[in-house]
Amino acid sequence: MSFLYPWVYVALIPIYLLYKKSLNNSYEAHFFEEKKTQKRQIKYLYLALVLMLAALSRPVIENSFTDEKSDAQEYIIAIDASYSMQADDIKPSRYEAAKEVIKQLFALHPKDRFTIFAFTSNTLLISPPTTDSAISINALDALNPSFILTKSTDLKQMFQTIAKVSRAKKKLIVFSDGGDEKDLKILTNICKKSSIIPYIVASASKNGTALKKDGRYIKDQYSSLVISRINPILEELAAKSGGKYYELGSSGVVQELSDDISSRQKSSMNETVKVKSYKELFYIPLLLAVLFFFAGVTKIHQLYVFVPLLLLPDLSHAGVLDFYHLKKADESFKRQKYLDSAKEFEKVTPSVKSYYNTATAYYKAGHYKKALQYFDMIQTTSKEIKQKILYDMAGCAVKLKKYDRAEIYYQQALALGKDEDALYNLTLLQKLNLKTGVNISDMLPPKNAQTKKNSTKKTGSKKDENKEGGGKSNSNQQADQSSEGAGDAKKGDMKKAEKSEVKQIQKNKYKMGYRSYEMINKGYTDEKEPW
Repeated sequence: MSFLYPWVYVALIPIYLLYKKSLNNSYEAHFFEEKKTQKRQIKYLYLALVLMLAALSRPVIENSFTDEKSDAQEYIIAIDASYSMQADDIKPSRYEAAKEVIKQLFALHPKDRFTIFAFTSNTLLISPPTTDSAISINALDALNPSFILTKSTDLKQMFQTIAKVSRAKKKLIVFSDGGDEKDLKILTNICKKSSIIPYIVASASKNGTALKKDGRYIKDQYSSLVISRINPILEELAAKSGGKYYELGSSGVVQELSDDISSRQKSSMNETVKVKSYKELFYIPLLLAVLFFFAGVTKIHQLYVFVPLLLLPDLSHAGVLDFYHLKKADESFKRQKYLDSAKEFEKVTPSVKSYYNTATAYYKAGHYKKALQYFDMIQTTSKEIKQKILYDMAGCAVKLKKYDRAEIYYQQALALGKDEDALYNLTLLQKLNLKTGVNISDMLPPKNAQTKKNSTKKTGSKKDENKEGGGKSNSNQQADQSSEGAGDAKKGDMKKAEKSEVKQIQKNKYKMGYRSYEMINKGYTDEKEPW
């Protein structure tokens, strides 16, 4: 037997000291039997506490390793975001053409897991490992190379970053023109030592093109035009590292790349991963702790009173009274007794629907912190439901005047897909430039302002006011009724001027945070050849 969290036992030291102090300070009883009983009960209580710590340490019996086959392959994509990738010798530009190939690759391998890095002279993780191509594409589209101050290409630094990824074999797909990298030996050694298999897509033409900035050709320190073309070491690097070389401008590059990684995938299908399982034993000390607790708070000869409770079946998830509680919750909601409705929803068997209804009722009651807590408790694999929950969490944050947090929730909702209302609210918050703790009404013009576009009808979060923070998800029948006015309200009365404004900014659905650009821009002032 072993313990997964043995550090929990550190708490035994203060428990022992408290135990000794409690025995020394126990009051003098009139009769010896009462004093003896009191000390025994104190011992039982502390023993129950020690057994609870034993349960928290998770005692387990370790089973032997078992071999399991993985059904998804892991791939890492590194896209060059340097200035030379904006060259248009591959239409519309090298960078945009590389992005299109990546998106097509996602479509051809929907079950595989991809990680995306962007690199210049520094490397930035823009999408963690995921099989959800929609999230990866949103993250890829959100990166704006014009916000990147580092302009040169550093393949060595990129490979060193990938080498730190904790995977046995790293299948790396690189989209780059290669920059001015010359040390092939160092790059090859990094790949071999770190088990990196590079599939290199040369993202430039062989003849290359002269780079421009603000409509003028860029010249180097010798007043010569800066010509960017494929770095010849890329092909040698792929060959010497066990990978393969492609050219972005060639026809069929997507299918060829897909076929190659698929053939490599078939050859590794027999590879297995060793997985260790455990047999949990925490319930044994936990059951003993309960027994000693009852012994400590009652007299020993009265302990039999609690025996029937141990024999009862677990009704906590039976849901026998769900219908009754849902009915009462619905009636309270219709009478606008939202707090009573929330209390009844809390008694329903835990589920996505019950948590959502509880959160909606708390929101209507004005308990926004409680509503946010229940929205956060909802766990779902549905992208649509998750997007609606994030939208509602943003509404709660607006009501709590946590505008920075509201912007984050709106951005996360937009990262999962198109949402005109979330985009509208996010744009309004950014325009008002609200700070957390500031009353949103103080930032708006008076009601008699001449400009109707900026009137108080656009307060804070338009959809949040119309919907009262309510659900954008479908609950059970009672939830549909109780969420009336909370789930179906839309901005049907939005003016044409407002609609056109939304369309203009719709392309910027999701923005990379400033912190991300700060990481990749680190050290940009040291670049000698910023292209």
